[in-house]
Amino acid sequence: MEIRSDEHGDMVLSSFETSGIGLAILDPTLRVRAVNGAFRAQCGRRRDDICERSFAEFLHPSVRQHLMRQFGRMVQGHRARLVGQSIAMWFDDATVPGKLSAFPVDGDGGRTKMIMVQFTPEKSDDQQALIGSQRKLTALTAKVLEGVAAGDPTVRLAAKLFLSRQGIEYHVSILLRQFKVPNRTALAAKAYSMGMFSIGCWPPQVLPDYIRPDRGGSDRSRGVVRADAHTDRRR
Repeated sequence: MEIRSDEHGDMVLSSFETSGIGLAILDPTLRVRAVNGAFRAQCGRRRDDICERSFAEFLHPSVRQHLMRQFGRMVQGHRARLVGQSIAMWFDDATVPGKLSAFPVDGDGGRTKMIMVQFTPEKSDDQQALIGSQRKLTALTAKVLEGVAAGDPTVRLAAKLFLSRQGIEYHVSILLRQFKVPNRTALAAKAYSMGMFSIGCWPPQVLPDYIRPDRGGSDRSRGVVRADAHTDRRR
C-alpha cells in the first residue's frame, strides 16, 4: 500500500515546528515517507536524503535492534504505542540523545497504515564532540576499552593484546583524555552510558559504528613501538 505525501498533511507536519519536536512518518515497511523541518534540522540533511530510507539508519546502534522490534510489533497490531522513551538517534555519525514517542495510524480494514514518530532532542555537547566521525576509536583502542570495561588488570590485558604494560597504559591514558574522565571505573561507566557497547553482550564489545576502519595494523604497531621506547629509556 503506497502512502502519498499529501496524505500526511502539511498541517500535521508543521504543527510540531515551533516546539522543536522532530516528526517523521513511516510506512508499514518502516521507511521514512515524510518529515517536518525540525527533524530535517536534527538530521542535518535535506528531505531527499532522508525520505525513502529505513528509519533504522537514524537510530543509534545500541538501541536500533530493540526499537525496530517494537515498531514491527506496532505494524502487526501487537503494540499500541511508545511514549517518551529515552533513546539516542544517530545523525551523521554523531549521537543525539532525546525522547522518542511513536504512534501507529490505522487505515482501511484496521491495518496499520503509517507510524508517526516524534523525537525531542536533549542537549549533550560532550557526546556530540566525542562520537563524531573524527573521534572514533582505533581497533586497538577499542579492544583496550573493552578490556577496561571487563575489569581486566593491565597485565592480563597486555597478554591478550600482545602489548607491554606500558603500551596498555599509553592507550588507557588516551581514552581517559578523550572521554574526559579521571580513572578506569569512570571510563567504563561513561562508555556504557553513551551506548558504545552491544546490549546484553559479555565480555563487553564496542559497537562497530564507533571503530575507525583498520589500516593494516598500523595502530597496533604504534602501541608496541611506544611501549618499547619507554622500556628502552628506563634501561
